[in-house]
Amino acid sequence: MTGTIARTATNIRAGALSPMAGILHSAFVLLLLLMAAPLARFIPLPSLAGVLVVVRWNMEFGRLLGSWRSAAVLLATFVLSLVENLTFGIVAGCVLAALFAPFKRPVPEEGE
Repeated sequence: MTGTIARTATNIRAGALSPMAGILHSAFVLLLLLMAAPLARFIPLPSLAGVLVVVRWNMEFGRLLGSWRSAAVLLATFVLSLVENLTFGIVAGCVLAALFAPFKRPVPEEGE
């Protein structure tokens, strides 16, 4: 899912205007993957994690800290992923977000 969001954000920031940009980007990623897959085993996983953190931060990660509910979900997911494991952190974050959902204000419809 992160790859899909990152690809869409990259396309939008590059000025993409149609769904064809996503299709072409996917084709280029597939082509690169097929050609460079044998080299991927030489990439240290911590460096990939760092790339994901930077990409996510650039996708307005800081905006999530504006609401205390969003910040609580974010920090709980982050801390529990580090302390326990990734699956536990994600499940706990989803449960916490579901508990906070009834308290969110509804978004007004256009014209209201």
